[in-house]
Amino acid sequence: MDNGAQPRAVVIVFMGDSITAGQFVEPAQRWTSLVGDALTRRYLATPINLYMLNRGIAGETTRQGLERFPADVQQHRPQIMTLQFGLNDCNCWVTDGGLPRVSEAAYRANLYEMIERAQRFGAGHIILSTNHPTLRHKVLLRGESLEVRRRRYNDHVREIAARTGVTLCDIEEGFAHLDDHQLAEMLQPYPDQLHLSGKGNRSYANHIQPYLERAVADLVDCPQ
Repeated sequence: MDNGAQPRAVVIVFMGDSITAGQFVEPAQRWTSLVGDALTRRYLATPINLYMLNRGIAGETTRQGLERFPADVQQHRPQIMTLQFGLNDCNCWVTDGGLPRVSEAAYRANLYEMIERAQRFGAGHIILSTNHPTLRHKVLLRGESLEVRRRRYNDHVREIAARTGVTLCDIEEGFAHLDDHQLAEMLQPYPDQLHLSGKGNRSYANHIQPYLERAVADLVDCPQ
């Protein structure tokens, strides 16, 4: 990169649910903040201006994310987008008669459409993440635990990344070596056991940061 070059803006949107939003931890502890701070330090003395937008909303599914996609992603025309949904999509509520909040078919369709829309509006680098393991092993109304369903929805994420050619960040694989005691340290305490703790956010950041570093480097090393 030529530090004598003209100033250049790089827009990054972090799109997702409560895991992206950083629910239950201080803003500075969120994985998006940790990654953002590291990238900012890296390019501080360069003409690269990084604009990072956290568009994670707690409790949301891909259906709700798709509805707000024009306002939260398209209007900003990011060159880079991280995409993380699924823990709400795969959950089954009693009020829905045990049906998933979003079916597997709809989950796939929603992710495909968000990827297509992001690319149409300039996102040349999309990082699609699987969801981390939880300790939610209680069997839900239709006979499966959230953990069983989470793993199946993650398989869809992997297939979508392969089919579309976007970058896969396999967070599940990154956490796979943890036993239940170690995993508990990564999660909010019982009865939550799903959202990331401060330590979990640091681990998440360590896994996804190299993908973002490569995406930014690819952009700034290429002529405009």
